[in-house]
Amino acid sequence: MQFLISVLRSVPLFYVVLMWPGRYVLWGLWDGEAYYPALMYDSGVWSVRLLIAALAVTPVLLLINRIGRGQALGRWLLPRRRHLGVASALYAGLHLIHYVRALGGLDAIIFDLRFLAYQTGWASLILLLVLAATSNARAVRAMGKGWKRLHLWVYPAGVLALWHWYLLDWYTGRVLFWCGVFMVPIVAKWVLRRVRVRFFA
Repeated sequence: MQFLISVLRSVPLFYVVLMWPGRYVLWGLWDGEAYYPALMYDSGVWSVRLLIAALAVTPVLLLINRIGRGQALGRWLLPRRRHLGVASALYAGLHLIHYVRALGGLDAIIFDLRFLAYQTGWASLILLLVLAATSNARAVRAMGKGWKRLHLWVYPAGVLALWHWYLLDWYTGRVLFWCGVFMVPIVAKWVLRRVRVRFFA
């Protein structure tokens, strides 16, 4: 129990928990025999999952405010929303590293850029890296109100990542499933901001 409390409070341990599902992806940086499709799938899907988790924080906070309960959870979640986004970008970065290593040359990468499937992936990656690089207190202070406007690009980043996935995955059903999951926090946020019914009144 004490270990769990430490994890909940410690940022480094929180990152260990977030990156633990991708330990195979990390190990693949050193293991030349690692199975490439698994490295690409795991890194990509965990990037999407954590991006969705980051988006889900806002509707959870709105719900907490609406019902008037769970403020302690809200105080814990709020600063960790950025960490979820950064972890999503880390997995996307690992996705890129394994892709570049497998292709083995700039010519092959440039060739792939002719196709929409790869253009969407690169665009999503660039957005995620920019958002991760500005997910710190110094950037918030320096950018002021512009910080919130910049971080609205998390939504296009998610759409592009899912589009990239859809164009490359043979099993479109699972991609469509995660598209639906991606929409849940967006719809929940919209509903909670516009519907004025007080829950558990």
